[in-house]
Amino acid sequence: MAMKVTLFVSLMVAALAIPISGVQALGYDILIYGTVYCPSSSSIGANGINKRPIFPNAEIHVMCGGQVASSAYTNGNGKFLFSMDHQRYTVPIILKICNLVVISPLSRCPKPTLGHLESSLNYVGDTISGDLKISSIIPVGFHIVP
Repeated sequence: MAMKVTLFVSLMVAALAIPISGVQALGYDILIYGTVYCPSSSSIGANGINKRPIFPNAEIHVMCGGQVASSAYTNGNGKFLFSMDHQRYTVPIILKICNLVVISPLSRCPKPTLGHLESSLNYVGDTISGDLKISSIIPVGFHIVP
């Protein structure tokens, strides 16, 4: 009986020590980011510079299992950023069932094309910033879907 009491007291002291010590759980965020370019026949110039035109102010969706999980617009430089709900989506689930879909018509690009752009996703890695863990995901590469 004395062993059970000792074990119980030890567990209680340990459980109470965590909040007293100020140890906090690490925050968590999942970011999906990248740049959307208009379709073009040229991609990289002789000097290694990307020559494809950007797709500014394009509406883009994160689609998961056929449902819109998040939506945003690219900025003036064609860049986008999504912060995903980490309690609903984990990195493995996002990589398995989600993709990016550009909703804006490709007729807004310099060389209008029929269809829309889509990309699957690729995990880049995790970064720790203070009390925050950030998982980074980028598009594999947008392609035209008729």
